[in-house]
Amino acid sequence: MVVTIFHTADLHNRLTPAAARQLAELKRQHPGSLLLDAGDAVAAWNLTYRMMGEPILRAMADLGYSAMAMGNRESHPLRPALERKLRDASFPVLAANIRAQRSPLPEVVRSHVLLSVPGARVGVIGLAPQMVRPSSVWARVADYVFEDPLEVAPELAVRLREDADLVVCLSHASEETNRELAALPEVDLVLGGHCHHARVVAEPGGALIVYPGRHGSHVAKTEWTSRADARSELIPLERGR
Repeated sequence: MVVTIFHTADLHNRLTPAAARQLAELKRQHPGSLLLDAGDAVAAWNLTYRMMGEPILRAMADLGYSAMAMGNRESHPLRPALERKLRDASFPVLAANIRAQRSPLPEVVRSHVLLSVPGARVGVIGLAPQMVRPSSVWARVADYVFEDPLEVAPELAVRLREDADLVVCLSHASEETNRELAALPEVDLVLGGHCHHARVVAEPGGALIVYPGRHGSHVAKTEWTSRADARSELIPLERGR
């Protein structure tokens, strides 16, 4: 059993038409593969939203993205703005560490998804950066706060392990957090963003950590057979039209 996952991160609405066509072709060449994003796909800033919506989210839906992590650019502490930011997302936006205080979360926001691919079930946990910490003064007026990912992910990974052959952390958290996630025995793969690096990190005894760069420079192709047998390559994406 080999599970193939393509993932991007930190697109910032800069995915070119040529890169989109390349992603579509990679998906076509690998039937049953997954396409994920580790956050910051949109162009809006942390506390703003675009009145005309986010065309990148519509493009990602057309390409067949199964889910994305909530990045700082997709997040907002107030319900009306969060809804406006995510209104063009027709696939799950994952943030296991977001907690509703005063308003319910939009339906598109989930903690995780369980995806079926040929021969395997893949549990994907999304982790967002801590934009408003529960201890912050801003928590008094925020609709949502963000827990420490390392307080949420271990328990959820254990629960997902009951139903999933592969547990993935799709993370827009820090590199240090990702290293700690990769050390959890229940986590099989960490697909990261936020740092804008393009690199693959393999530490002894830990899950593979993969970063695909920023602005659509690369897509990461990861082939997973087991926690100890996972390989990833960074494929440059075309920049032209």
